[in-house]
Amino acid sequence: MQVHFPLRACFLALPLGGIAKEEFRRLQEELKPWESFLRFQNPQSPHLTLQYWPEVMEIEYHQIVDQANKIAEKSEQFTLKILGASAFGNRGDDRVLFLDVPFSEPLARLKKRCPWPSAEPFSPHITLARIRHSQRFAVEKKKIMKVLKGAEFTMFVDRLRFYAEIDGKKQTVLEEFVL
Repeated sequence: MQVHFPLRACFLALPLGGIAKEEFRRLQEELKPWESFLRFQNPQSPHLTLQYWPEVMEIEYHQIVDQANKIAEKSEQFTLKILGASAFGNRGDDRVLFLDVPFSEPLARLKKRCPWPSAEPFSPHITLARIRHSQRFAVEKKKIMKVLKGAEFTMFVDRLRFYAEIDGKKQTVLEEFVL
């Protein structure tokens, strides 16, 4: 794979694997009746984003990789609870459907080790789908949230992954850092 800089749409994340990934896919499958206005997160790469960069130059990339290695070396594996689903956007104009991740001490410690500034406060979640038509979603929201009501599982966190858009392919894995 040829990597050209600057990299676009880069992020460091906790990937879902095993049973958590299967549960994620099952939930997306249950949402298929609404796929006309939901754009599903890639079922091959469900994740919880720790840090996002719209663009990364080559020198920054190497600094991020070095720092991510240090974070992984200092961190231990842990489990994370996923409890329910929600949507967010601007005042009734929902744009993202996601799985809730309640407060977790190990996740807070891991995020605290990330030295990069962020314009937004850290709000851990796992995106299920982007909402293409918020008005149509608003009409169907109660039915959709009823389907997702039982969304409760744990994910095992044992690695960080660095993703970027490569040759037009979003969420391409470039690096992996085992905790």
